[in-house]
Amino acid sequence: MTHMEIKALENASRTATVWAEGYDGETHYADVFKALAPAMFILITAAALMLAIL
Repeated sequence: MTHMEIKALENASRTATVWAEGYDGETHYADVFKALAPAMFILITAAALMLAIL
């Protein structure tokens, strides 16, 4: 198979719509908070432990 044939097969398998869901224009603050909560908990715990060592 030539490079051109492989490229044609790759392009043929792709659809025109890449994203199934559209952007609704809203910021989902609850979802952002849920994603950041574990990292914030770890940072707050580490800061508290460092302060306890002092």
